[in-house]
Amino acid sequence: MYDTSQKYWDPRNECMSPGELGILQERRLRQAVKQAYHQTIFYRRVFDEIGLKPEDIVTLEDAGKIPLIDKYILRDLTTKALEEGNRPFFELAAVPEKEFITIHTTSGTTGVPYTEPYTEPEFTIRGFIASGDFSARGYWAFGLRPGDIMAHLWNLGGAMVGGGNHILGKGACGPELFLTLIPGHVGRTEEILKLLKAVKATAIISTPSYSQYLPEAAAKMGMDVKRDLSIRVIVCAGEPGPASVPGLRDKLEGLWGAKAFDAYGAPGVMLAPECEERCGFHTTGENVYIQIVDPETKKELPPGEMGSIVATKLGNNSVPFLRFNTEDRGALIMDPCPCGRTHPRISSVPGRWDDVIKVKGFRLYPDTVEKVAKETPGCTGQFVIILEKDDQGKDNVRIQIEHEERIDDVTAFQKKIARLITTLITLKADVDVVPKGTIGGYVMKSQRVVDLRTEEARRKFEEGRKLRSAKYFD
Repeated sequence: MYDTSQKYWDPRNECMSPGELGILQERRLRQAVKQAYHQTIFYRRVFDEIGLKPEDIVTLEDAGKIPLIDKYILRDLTTKALEEGNRPFFELAAVPEKEFITIHTTSGTTGVPYTEPYTEPEFTIRGFIASGDFSARGYWAFGLRPGDIMAHLWNLGGAMVGGGNHILGKGACGPELFLTLIPGHVGRTEEILKLLKAVKATAIISTPSYSQYLPEAAAKMGMDVKRDLSIRVIVCAGEPGPASVPGLRDKLEGLWGAKAFDAYGAPGVMLAPECEERCGFHTTGENVYIQIVDPETKKELPPGEMGSIVATKLGNNSVPFLRFNTEDRGALIMDPCPCGRTHPRISSVPGRWDDVIKVKGFRLYPDTVEKVAKETPGCTGQFVIILEKDDQGKDNVRIQIEHEERIDDVTAFQKKIARLITTLITLKADVDVVPKGTIGGYVMKSQRVVDLRTEEARRKFEEGRKLRSAKYFD
């Protein structure tokens, strides 16, 4: 039934010429624009406010005429809809609301979650995504084949990165495709590990935090994941992973004795996986058009320049996304990948532009601190940046980095870490090293910055801390 020796899951689409892809993208862009204008309240208003008509968008270059939207606009739309007694997606829905069969949300890591409804054709076995082609492309590129068993290790709640991804994964399973799927749950770690062993699972997909935690949890059970399990592929998503975090790929592969792959996703982008070459995230160009814009001017940048990732969903969608500014940092790679796939790739995504901390007239990038936490021997990789006000009302930066239990001279180690951090960030900060387990990771996404500079921020943090007080992993 399957030619397991074939290099690509869908060679016709994955390797189409740039000219063919461009023609297809332009046709589907025109479809998306017409649908958004004629069938949604929001986009008609946006277009009319600037005098833009659907027929003004003909080529990919014309896409730049469409105003950017972002998470702040989506939050305002949600708030407005709820205040008016409507559903959150009221102004963005391009189909009657009765046609939606499932509703998911973004994770809400950086604020109010955005609600994502889907129709039956989009999210069932007859839809493109769940028919498996979308998911199967990535899984095949990771080296998975018929007979492989993958454990989806997410909290199976309403967030896309959990329950939604599980349904997407189901699209690559079943007799018409090739994987067997285990629906896991991070609150049952011991049971998960026993099941992985019993069924001889060959792959897992989870956050990088959880994939690092599992070997440690297994050791406490007297289990060695290399010796006792059959995992040969680890897929990371949900937070910066092996493609973006220095040293993380080597660490994961050392822990598991398996290959570690990364996948990038955001509203409008869907999931962009790495391939066997692991040199960028492969977009599905027939479904999404990617641009990179300057985070300040919002002007489009040429391939190779780092900016903010902007995504447009192509074709007809129940909820159109035109020029959604993810605010994730990345660059566009247009050259064909050594693997032979021809669609544009996104370079590693080291974080978000809105993660940049502006303090004391300086800009502090969390991934700079992460470099120290991940690459310095003796560190667990966990860290947190805490922003506070001192007694005089001035901003104060406090950085905590976890150290391994094997560190004997904590004082000397603290001085070493403080020296490394100060050299890299050129900003005065109080640097502390804390015992392993003090900070820990989160199941969905790791919280790297805690801003406590206002009373409202402190209140929200305390509320969140109470919710997180329960153990996530066990």
